[in-house]
Formats: sequence, structure tokens, C-alpha cells
Amino acid sequence: MSNHWKRFINGESVESEVTPTIYRSWQRSLEYQVDHTLVSNRDILSTPLLSERRDAQESLIRAGEPVLPYIFSLLGSTNYTILLGDNDGYIIEAIGDAPFMSKAQKVHLSAGADWREEVRGTNAIGTALRDNAPISVFGWEHFVQDNHFLACWAAPIQNSQGAPIGVLDISGEASPDRQKILSIAMMGANMIEKNLRLFELESQLKFYKEGFELASRLLRQGFLAIDRDGIITNINPLGAALLGRSPESIIGHLATDIFSSPKGWMLSGQSLDLRIKDPAGKAISSHLTRVVNDAGQSLGAVGTVQVTEETPLTSTLWIGHSAPTQRTLERASKVAATHSSVLIHGESGTGKEIIARTIHQLSPRCKGPFVALNCASLSSTLVESELFGYVEGAFTGARRGGKPGKFELADKGTIFLDEIGDMPLNVQIALLRVIQEKEVSRVGDTKAIKVDVRVLAASHKDLSVLVASEKFRLDLFYRLKVVTLELPPLRERTEDIQDLVPYFIRKACASIGIPTLGIQPEVYAHLLAHPWPGNVRELENCIESMVALSDGPVITVADLPDEFRQPDTKTELEPQPLLDQQTKHAILYALTQTKGKIAPAAKLLGIGRNTLYRKIKELDIKL
Repeated sequence: MSNHWKRFINGESVESEVTPTIYRSWQRSLEYQVDHTLVSNRDILSTPLLSERRDAQESLIRAGEPVLPYIFSLLGSTNYTILLGDNDGYIIEAIGDAPFMSKAQKVHLSAGADWREEVRGTNAIGTALRDNAPISVFGWEHFVQDNHFLACWAAPIQNSQGAPIGVLDISGEASPDRQKILSIAMMGANMIEKNLRLFELESQLKFYKEGFELASRLLRQGFLAIDRDGIITNINPLGAALLGRSPESIIGHLATDIFSSPKGWMLSGQSLDLRIKDPAGKAISSHLTRVVNDAGQSLGAVGTVQVTEETPLTSTLWIGHSAPTQRTLERASKVAATHSSVLIHGESGTGKEIIARTIHQLSPRCKGPFVALNCASLSSTLVESELFGYVEGAFTGARRGGKPGKFELADKGTIFLDEIGDMPLNVQIALLRVIQEKEVSRVGDTKAIKVDVRVLAASHKDLSVLVASEKFRLDLFYRLKVVTLELPPLRERTEDIQDLVPYFIRKACASIGIPTLGIQPEVYAHLLAHPWPGNVRELENCIESMVALSDGPVITVADLPDEFRQPDTKTELEPQPLLDQQTKHAILYALTQTKGKIAPAAKLLGIGRNTLYRKIKELDIKL
């Protein structure tokens, strides 16, 4: 049958002897002036450009990741390669039999090559994309002669509107059952399409969830008011600024129209459970359920979405709902279940003792004692006696009958050694012995006392630096840092300020016996703009000061300490610095998640690469 190809190349008419799809593609190949005698080596991406293209097609690759090996296993033969191409015809993923892939490499049928008809002539990848239809191209049906050893089957991967967004190709040796292999290729493309729909659905659900959580926080802080029908009746300027809109464009609209935008829903029979943290009342929750399902049904969906409450991981001591807080609590929860020593590192005021108490509360030792000692608050002569106790007459001033040390008091429980970097070297040696041998000897005594104690230690100093300068023992350092917890400073979890402020107000008011005060929403703009070098401790002191100085039932901007109120500060909200700060945090988080890669970070943020580059420059973000 290769005579048909030869006759066509020689200008003879073979239209009635070749399938219409192949013939039309041959005609286009002539128009594209593709050289039928030579495999083109143009439009082959360099490694950096291929990496960039793969980043841009992250969803397609992720959707195909479980499908390609499954399709390969169905073929029952090793003489195949499975290829994933993008909508421009570039191969971005390839798996298969190594010997055959080596043969395919000789004609550039490998990752990075462009297989559009304009470049390679008639071929399964390019023609399937051009016609937006499945196709098999056997041997001589390829326009370029060097490709005649290939047998290829390809099916386009389509979006919800039916447009091609990629292609799945099976290439290998000729099979007597052309339709069977083509059916497998079509099935693989369909599986990838379903995975992509699922990703879109997950993204849309995430969008609803994030919008709903924002609405919940604004409601809790009094920034937002919604009636029982889900209509927004009022919104504070700060709340509107967070949404990038004016209050006038929000008030009077349905909350679900403002905080979410249902587009492109394609539920395929699933019944999904969307869990929302801190739901803002039954009205908005039920209305959100109705809107989501109506959106799906209007597009022919047959599944449902149920909105229910989910309780986030919380601590009775550590206050906040931000992502850094959730990560901290998740790690604390995991380590609490173990018996390992934990080294907690964080800046002063970040709450090292609080997280230590949280670990204790979540551990099997929660019914035992929690004993804390700040090593920096004691002189070098007292640290050892405080830790290990002493017997009567051990030193001048020793209590009659002696005194048990912190380790004895913490038996069957947890001991927390704060600022352990300030512990004297001679005490470090004794502490190491206690951890190793699980027994203590009181000062002035030779008798050993067995203790069952879990050790949690903390420092704002870098202990590895102290080890290098021989101010901290290396063996003790490694005994303590079996697990290390890094606590985020307040500037990295500013979302928690909206939870911490009401908590500290209640605490401060209770301590002086007055009713709980309210707080003007405008105060938050100043608190959120502050760098908080003293972290949560500084915030608590600030709130305690405002409660003490407040003249009315509501804390106002006038009650802020002087350092929070610059001479030109207006009582009107200035939202832009806050928005810039939150934008910067969002960009830094996206870059962290994508290991500094711009294209996937921009995709994660839902913006273009050029926009992201501009924002990075505007906000002076260092890459």
C-alpha cells in the first residue's frame, strides 16, 4: 500500500484509494511545504524551555500521571511508547519500552519535540489535534518517509466545551487490530479529561471554601452583616478592601455572589461534601448549598454538593486559624503521640511554652504534671538545684528536709526547659545524664531516683551556633532535637490577629473585672500594619494597655499606643498597605509551594506570569 504514498508524492491522484482523513492531511502537508524525505529537527525545545512548558501544563501532566502507566499495562506488549502532548503539539511526557523509545528518539518522537502537521506532516498527534478527532496513522500513511516504521494511535483531550487541550498518543509496532488500540487511546484521553474535570471541581470548591471562610471571619469581627436571606446589609471598609471592591458595590447583593463565583461546574454524578470552617449561620450555609447545586444542575450536572461544618484543628492555648497555625498544630499533634524529646525554636514572644503545653495536653501524659522552668531566669548556682533538687544541708540556706527538683515533680509527665541555650555547661552534663539514664541525684546526695519524664526544650537562640562556639554540648543538642518545631513569628501569621485580639480583650477585661469591650474595625488596620517584633506577647501587652486606657464600651483608634498612631494617620481606613502586605504573603507562599518556579506559582495564584513578575518587582520580593 506504500505505493499510494509514492504515487501521491509523484503528483498522481489517489484520493479514492486513501482514507479521506489521511488524504486531506497529505494535502495540508504539501501546503505546509513539509519535506517528505527528511525528518525535521526544528521546533525541538531545549531543556529549560521544555521545563517551562511542562510547568505551564502542570494540570494536564498531573491528570495524565496515573493514566499513562495504566494504558501501557493494557497493551500487553513492551513495544510501545505512550506520549502526552499539549494543545500546541509538543510532547511533554513519555513512558514506554526503552528499546522502542530509543528508535522513536531517532525521529524526535520524544519529549520536547513539536509534532504539529505544519512541522512533521501527517502524523497521529498533529492530525488528531488538527481534526480534533481520534485517528490511527500506519506506516506509509505518515507524510515523512522516515516515519514509515511507526504505527500510531492518538485521541485529543478536550475541555468541557469540546476544544482540544492536549493529546494522548500510542506509538509502536503495527497491530492487526487497529480499532482496539485506538479504543485504548480514546479511553486514556477520556480518563485524563475526567481527571481534569475533577481538578476544576476541586479548584472551584476551594474557591467557595476560601470565600466562605473569609465571610465567616468578617462576620465574627463585625465587619460584615448578612440577613436571614443571605443578603449583605452592611460591610466595613476594611472588609470591602479585602475583596478589592467598594462597600456600595457589595451591600444589597447575595453573600454567595460576592464571596464566590460559580463557573464551569461539571459534576459527573459525584455527591461531594464541601466542609466549611466556622460557618456564619444557617442562612448563608444553606444558601451556599443551594447556589452550588443550582450552578451544577444548570450545566447538566447530576451530583450534589453538601455544605457542612468542619472543626479546624485547634488548641485551647494556641489561638488562630491561619495556615501557619494549622501547620504548627498539626506537627504538634503528631509529635505529641510519640515519646521523643522536642526542641522548640522561635523568636521571643512566639509562644514556645504555649506549644509545649499543647503537646503535653495532646500526649498520653496529659494526666501527669507539666512542669516549666525558664533556665535564663536562674543564676548558674541555682539551676542545678532547681532541676534536680537538694538534700538538707547541701548548701547554706538549703531548706530543712531538702526539696525535690523539677524532674522529680514532673515524674510521669512533661518537663519544659525554656531558654535552654542559657544553661551552664556543668548543668548541661548533668542534664544529659538524666536524659540518658532516666534518674536524678539531688544536690548533696549520691542516691539515684528513677524518673519517667518527657523533655521539651526551647530557645530563641540558634543552638547549632552555640554548639559551634562550644557554649552548648553537641551530645546534649542531639539528645534534645530528636524532633524540632519551628514556631512562626506573628508577622507570618497575621490572619491570627483577628482571633487573638478578641481573645486578649476578653482576658484583659476579666482580669480587671469589667464587661468585655468591643473594638472598632478600624483598629485592625493599624494592628495588621505593625511588624510585631515582640510577636504575640507584644500584641497581648498592646491589648492589655488599650483595655486599661479605654473610656468607653468600645476600643477605638484613639486607644492605640503612640507607636501605632503616626501623626498623619487618619481615622479613615487606609487599606492599601494591608492589601500589599497580604498580596506579598500570598506570593511568597505560592513561590514556596512551587520551589520558586514562576509559571506554576502564577497558576496557583490565578494570575499571568507577567502580572506575577510585575507584582514581585512592585513589592520588592527577593527571588
